Amino acid sequence: MKSIASGVALALAAAALGLAPGASAQSARPDPLNPKAQVPAVAYRSAFQGYRPNAAADVGSWTDANKTVHEAGGWRAYAREARQADAAPAPAPAASAPRPKGHEHH
Repeated sequence: MKSIASGVALALAAAALGLAPGASAQSARPDPLNPKAQVPAVAYRSAFQGYRPNAAADVGSWTDANKTVHEAGGWRAYAREARQADAAPAPAPAASAPRPKGHEHH
């Protein structure tokens, strides 16, 4: 704990003396109030640079898709599959200490 306090004190002393890492960079910055100050050129990069539009995917015939769903058993077959995947047995809860009393009926 003592070393942390001495490290903080050392950092504060360095900042007060202008020895902080960013202290020299601040003096090299141009004066924002000087209209003739030399500043770096502004660079613009569009957010859409390199954008590629979404290519249309071949989805096939809707009648073939409906036929495939019908052969599989219709929407109920898909619902049954989803329900069976969710019905995986839950792990048994681990034995734990009894819960403290209080605020049970809220």
